[in-house]
Amino acid sequence: MQLNLPIEQHLSQSKSILITGMGGGYDVFSGLPLYFELSRLGKTVHLANLSFADIVGVDDGEALTDTLVGITADIEDSLDYFPEYYLSQWFDTIGEDITIWCFHKIGARPLAQNYKVLVKHLDIDAIILVDGGVDSLMHGDEPHAGTILEDSLSLLAVNELSNVPVRIVACLGMGVEYEISYPHVFENIAHLTKQNAFWGSCALIKQMESYQQFEDAVLYVFDQQPQFPSVICSSIVSAVLGHYGDYHLISRTKDSELHISALMPMYWFFDLKTVARNNLLLPHLRLTFDIDEAWNAMTQARSNIEFRVTPQHPLR
Repeated sequence: MQLNLPIEQHLSQSKSILITGMGGGYDVFSGLPLYFELSRLGKTVHLANLSFADIVGVDDGEALTDTLVGITADIEDSLDYFPEYYLSQWFDTIGEDITIWCFHKIGARPLAQNYKVLVKHLDIDAIILVDGGVDSLMHGDEPHAGTILEDSLSLLAVNELSNVPVRIVACLGMGVEYEISYPHVFENIAHLTKQNAFWGSCALIKQMESYQQFEDAVLYVFDQQPQFPSVICSSIVSAVLGHYGDYHLISRTKDSELHISALMPMYWFFDLKTVARNNLLLPHLRLTFDIDEAWNAMTQARSNIEFRVTPQHPLR
């Protein structure tokens, strides 16, 4: 059984596709089912991630810049937290030599430059920014906007790549993040729909080969760095396997209450340019150079924004 991708028509002319985790951490894993499905369709697909690992200290990766490094299973550097490296190891176990491109967590200007370098290096003609969760859809004027900074920096950088004809935002894991206002998420999706920027949705189910490979990769990496499992990935796996409510796949979440639901295995696809246009923080982040400067710019911008009133929840 295959993943029924509503964005397939948008990618019909694309030959070299970059799938990037936009918010850091394990976000690139949320792009794996897309990677497997698009590869099955004959596309050349590359993987990248905004990395939370100390990639600047990796000596034997393929460095395109000081803050853009290609990671493979052959590197010898060992970091406590390095999901991209263990993902490349997993690919090696199935006989595939895959480079995971890692963007260091930096400000908007160097990140945008790194994207330009990678696009040229790989001859990219389509980019899918993948969010594990949905806080990339926040405008910045919500009282509870989640961890929006890294997503916004990635969104800004890719939005500037006018030479890449297809640019898409994909979200997986609706409902995992508890620090955002879901009435505002649904309101923002409705706004994107009015702008013809919602490009459809589809769901992972356990019979799909692309899901099975995703699950295998996730559990492999959990085993390699057991102190750093992903709450989002584990919640998606739990939901696909039919669990509901306060179910805990990993010990990391045992002291918290979870709300596993059938929304978590669903992909939501959007036109990136419109998502970027709706993000009120991007003009304030555009001239930042390091992550601390970006954080201060975001904090200052949000302190001057009048927050939206929370709409009535549509499911109540």
